[in-house]
Amino acid sequence: MRGYQVALDVFDDAVANKLGLNRTDFRCVDILDQEQPMTAGALAQATRLTSGAITFALDRLERAGFVRRFRDETDRRRVLVELVPAAQRQAARFHEPLVREARATMAKYTAEEVAVICDFLDAARELYEKHVPD
Repeated sequence: MRGYQVALDVFDDAVANKLGLNRTDFRCVDILDQEQPMTAGALAQATRLTSGAITFALDRLERAGFVRRFRDETDRRRVLVELVPAAQRQAARFHEPLVREARATMAKYTAEEVAVICDFLDAARELYEKHVPD
């Protein structure tokens, strides 16, 4: 598990560098890619950044052309953040070969085995989330 985490960290670091982002900004991009659109406050909570730090990160990402901010149509007081399509395409070009190969690798497992693997990964994620130091 630790070897997997190190490999994932090395991969994320390399992709962040290729995109010209620091790791904090890349983490914001990754979270937005999974859960967009979201408020800056929700993104701050997901990244464990302060409101000031998330504002600076979003300013950098906006200047770099990765995100856009817009008013929520249902509540005009709220501002939402989302990745711009070009940023999604840019990040996807580094992930697509990995995803293709991962699908091929996973094809050797039965549906039941994949279910066990997914259950293990969900349980491991929940354990890590539970034990994040305050």
